[in-house]
Amino acid sequence: MRYVTSIERLAKAEGIQEGIEQGIEQGILQNARDSLIEVLETRFGEVPSSIVEIVNKIEESAVLKMLHKRAIAIPSTAEFQQLLLSIASQQ
Repeated sequence: MRYVTSIERLAKAEGIQEGIEQGIEQGILQNARDSLIEVLETRFGEVPSSIVEIVNKIEESAVLKMLHKRAIAIPSTAEFQQLLLSIASQQ
């Protein structure tokens, strides 16, 4: 059996920790996406797939949070889609 140094054990533990942190971040992002879509569905009924596709590509929690707030007050899905397109063109 090969001897595993403390440095190798530490590197493995750090790699596991990074994986856990990435998994948590992805879970937070997916939860924010789901909440945003749920607000739109509650307000407007069925949400166009084009909106769902764009929302599912967003990788920044701050953007999702801002969109969630806007979705609560925006008058229509058409206006929300315009907002999404303007954000996408800025990135």
